[in-house]
Amino acid sequence: MNEERNSAIGQELQQARLDKGLSLDDIQQSTKIQKRYLAAIESGQFDQLPGAFYERAFVRQYATAVGLDAVAFMQKYENEDTETVAPDLSAARVDADNVTRAGMHQTEETVADKTRSMMPKIIIGVVIVAIIAIIWVVVSSFAGSAKQESKNQSTVSVTTSQVASKKASSKKSATSTTASSESKSSSASSSSKASSKSSSEKKTAKADKVDLGQGTVSGTTVTYNSVKAPNKTMKMQLKAENGSSWMQVSDAAGTVLWNGTVADGKTQEVDIPTTATGVSVSIGNALATKVSLNNKAVNLQSSNASVWHLGMTFTR
Repeated sequence: MNEERNSAIGQELQQARLDKGLSLDDIQQSTKIQKRYLAAIESGQFDQLPGAFYERAFVRQYATAVGLDAVAFMQKYENEDTETVAPDLSAARVDADNVTRAGMHQTEETVADKTRSMMPKIIIGVVIVAIIAIIWVVVSSFAGSAKQESKNQSTVSVTTSQVASKKASSKKSATSTTASSESKSSSASSSSKASSKSSSEKKTAKADKVDLGQGTVSGTTVTYNSVKAPNKTMKMQLKAENGSSWMQVSDAAGTVLWNGTVADGKTQEVDIPTTATGVSVSIGNALATKVSLNNKAVNLQSSNASVWHLGMTFTR
């Protein structure tokens, strides 16, 4: 979006907000977009936003919040044939003020640069192959020696066994009876241990089970008010599919447990401590995001929304 268009968008949104008698705090509360970003939109300073993808997502949400037709509003300021460009978050970072910045532009490497950068990897690969070959030769040598030694010991064993066979025959019956008894005892013990282990694993799996209950949607937030959770640390899995997604996970007290960008095809695990009575998750690209709690899939119910929020209250 160019500067004149940005300024026009900001002025129209600001006028719509004033006509509704709303403040920036009201818009922040309904959209969950930080106030600094809302002020930047109204002043046409879109370069203060995380990126082109978030410009459109934030403007669309702002328009909806002040009662405008978001689709018509967006079509008014951009061509319908313009393809939405997914944000390049490969170099993104989140600073201490929770602002996502896309990072510096990376110049394209030449063939010579790529070759030089690959040389250390090639050398390391050759060294690894050489080490594996040496280990294989050494192991083969030892295996051959061990095989010959085993053959020699077998010949000696046959001779010795012939001499001792008469002495061993008198003890064979007693030894056989004892071995049979020990075998039965060992089998019963193994069966008991296996049964105990299986029962323990079932109890552990049941103790880790999560019951989400029914989620309710309000605005851009889905809330699970009574999640039955185990009385132990849980794992929340954040997975990005068909695109990258920026996310932030906080506990009920507002402490940030994790924030950052999950690259396409990657999964980020976040520890939810036993002391947490609930969590809230802000998602920058809900269409490309899947959330699970202790491997229990969470239905975000976001429809076609991009910026989305998830709230959970735990019952332990």
